[in-house]
Amino acid sequence: MPETPETALLAQRFTEDLLDGCRVLARDYGYRPAQFERMVREHGGVEAARLLLRGAGTAGGFTVLWEKNQLGRSSEATMLREEYAELFTPDELLLARRRLEEHGFDVDAHLRRTNEPG
Repeated sequence: MPETPETALLAQRFTEDLLDGCRVLARDYGYRPAQFERMVREHGGVEAARLLLRGAGTAGGFTVLWEKNQLGRSSEATMLREEYAELFTPDELLLARRRLEEHGFDVDAHLRRTNEPG
């Protein structure tokens, strides 16, 4: 998909959301995902999410989020949000959903909460 000014802006918002999530995790849970944060800053959020999806198994940070019951802050959960889905292929979205569901995460409930107004 060719990048338009609109998709570039959307990709930037996605990156900012991921970095905001990193700050919340550090502040509220004492977990700073330094490697993930570096990857997002270096490649941008969309490409970082794709790189993590292509990795075998799950990244260490994903496991930490699972242990802290914070998978809603994962790049996989963020990319499934309605506002960002167009940045990814259907196969990437399916893989993200599967990874979350394999770890007992209720994707549909999470999406309902994140798409509620206010």
